[in-house]
This record gives sequence, C-alpha cells and structure tokens, in this order.
Amino acid sequence: MRQIKCKRIIDGKTYNTETATQIGGWTTDEEWYTYGNYLYQTRFGVFFRYTFMDGQGEDDHDTITPLTPDEARKWLEGNMSWDPDIIEKLFGEMPEAGSGEVKFTLRMPESLRTRLAEKADANKQSLNAWIVRCLETCAGDGDKV
Repeated sequence: MRQIKCKRIIDGKTYNTETATQIGGWTTDEEWYTYGNYLYQTRFGVFFRYTFMDGQGEDDHDTITPLTPDEARKWLEGNMSWDPDIIEKLFGEMPEAGSGEVKFTLRMPESLRTRLAEKADANKQSLNAWIVRCLETCAGDGDKV
C-alpha cells in the first residue's frame, strides 16, 4: 500500500495531505501502474484533490488541485455517490429530485447575516445551505414560528 504524502504551495497557499482530512478516494492497481484519486479538506475548510500515478518511471506523478466547494461536491457525487451522508454532512441536505429551486433577494440586518454566517461556518456549510436548512425547519413545524 502506497503511503499518501504530498505537499504543494499553490498561489501562496499550502496544501498538505498530512495535515488535511481525507474525505474519500480510491486507488486502482493495474498491471503496469497504480493510480489514486482522493479528496481532502484543509483545517480551514478548503478542498483539494490529490492524484498520483506510479508506473514505469517517467510517467510517475503526484498532483494537488485546489477545488471550489461546488467542484468538491461534484467530485463526491461522481466518486462517492454510494455514501450520500458524507455529501450532506459537508454540504447540507440536498433537494429531492424534481424539486424546483427559485432564487430571490432577502434583505436583513448585517448583524443577523453575521450571526447566520458564524452558525453556517461552525456547521461547515455555506451560508445559503444553512439558511435553507433553517427555513425548512421552520416550515416543517407548521404553526410554530
């Protein structure tokens, strides 16, 4: 088993597999090479993908690619769709298929937005995902407002 150990500095930021949390991934062993594809999250919540290929020498490589949260979610959906709990743990509950979405502007005091953003950050979710979760909870309680 290959030990995963890679550190890169990209755009002045360090990405290190030893200090980040491995979210998921896989390794495949073929006759002439071994290939791996893993998703990591830094302690500050930034996602990156680590890939490697070990083979016949000159094609060997280790690569780190920073990902946006949306790219990380799509990576999880493509590589770990069998474990929806990990996706929803990181990105909040996903809408049911066929469920339409609408975009609208909400005006609120800056102090409320700051408090909501802190709660979202503490739960490792985007502000939008956190607000949707709060609204779903409120709507689910019916007459409790």
